[in-house]
Amino acid sequence: MAEEKASGVKSVISGWIKAVCTSVFGLVTGAVIMYLTPLVNSAIKPAKPIANFAAQVSGMTVNFNDLSTGAVQGWWDFGDGSALEPFDDKLDIVKHTYAKSGTYNVKLTLKNLLGEENDRSANVTVDPETAPKPEIVSFELLPLTRDERVPAVYRMLGKVKAATHCILSAGDDRPTEILEESANLDRYLTFHEMGSYTVRLSAVNGKQLVEKSQTVFVSPSDTTDPTAKLLVTYEAVRVDRRTREMRVHCAWQPDTKGSVSPFRRERLADAGCTVLSAELVNKLDKDAPVRNASVKIGPDKNSVIVTGELFKPTGMLAPNAPPPSWLAAVKVVMESRSPPQTIKKSDMAMTVQLNSKTKLPLQPLGDGWEVLKKKVSLELWDGARKVWEGDKAVSNARVMLKNQACLVTATPQNDGFALTISATVATFAPPEPAGPIRNVGFEFKSLLPKKSK
Repeated sequence: MAEEKASGVKSVISGWIKAVCTSVFGLVTGAVIMYLTPLVNSAIKPAKPIANFAAQVSGMTVNFNDLSTGAVQGWWDFGDGSALEPFDDKLDIVKHTYAKSGTYNVKLTLKNLLGEENDRSANVTVDPETAPKPEIVSFELLPLTRDERVPAVYRMLGKVKAATHCILSAGDDRPTEILEESANLDRYLTFHEMGSYTVRLSAVNGKQLVEKSQTVFVSPSDTTDPTAKLLVTYEAVRVDRRTREMRVHCAWQPDTKGSVSPFRRERLADAGCTVLSAELVNKLDKDAPVRNASVKIGPDKNSVIVTGELFKPTGMLAPNAPPPSWLAAVKVVMESRSPPQTIKKSDMAMTVQLNSKTKLPLQPLGDGWEVLKKKVSLELWDGARKVWEGDKAVSNARVMLKNQACLVTATPQNDGFALTISATVATFAPPEPAGPIRNVGFEFKSLLPKKSK
């Protein structure tokens, strides 16, 4: 009996010990889990995505600046019935052009690695009338030829702002010319007939148009001086150079176990552009959670790469503390280049006076062009008759002008041709004798009557 009682007591004590141990283990485990959960969430679990963007409207086109964080996928709904556009966290600016005026509800929906979702909607109003009003800052015609007589040459200089393109009308039968966007306009206009010409320059942006004009009077020619014509053909590429700031979000890597998380973020240049330079413009003060930050151009020169390290600041282990992140501001200069184009400019015609120097300027291409090579041809006309032409330097080339022997000296320059025509003085020398000179005797007979003896 005593042995059975002792065995029962031991069994009860053993059960109590097991129960106490189980309770203590449960309490400890719960405490550990409660303590570690915020740490795990903050160090391993990715942050919830935050959808955010800003819209910049210019006429019918809107640039959406992506200001979102924490997203790995998503889509844009521009509200006009067009297909959804996938979200790309490498693009800081998304451009969309609307077909009709109106107000559209734009929605950006984002997800992180765990599928957690966030979205933002905003109304955007587009209208061609909302485009900035163009401005013609200056416009003038400067005569290059004396007395403004046929053929009269004028240099047109102009400055415009906020114009997508310009329209130039010379006031004669030549076609209206569409000028690509350019802040500074510089070209020459030649008028071959007498008359009054109203030259108009229009600057256009969307439906808005501003115009300036100037009238010139060209008198008939009162001279028979010869005419020089300069023709130029360019092979050139259109170069569009732009500067903009990329804002690159650099976040803590979810799988980082230490106190430092390296990052590498790459941003593509605008479509069709190559990057010329990239500069980090952030002020890296002591409070920034980043070090060793740098920026470089990608090997193919169509992207920018930002690298560095994020580190845990003091208090990082506090419950629900967000992981560190850093927004890099990068100043990027990029350019796009068109395929080579052949551009033939209208002829430049000026009267040339004998025994004087004349400068014939080349018709310029304007801003935004890079000349690969040019072909220049200079012609000299006596009325309706072409008496000489060339494309290289020449000295004392003989021509007949105005029924007079002349010498032509032409020198090509970067911006035109320098031309001098000198009239020669004809001198006639007696012909050389064919043989030695001989004395020739003459017999003179007197015609007077002889005296008688």
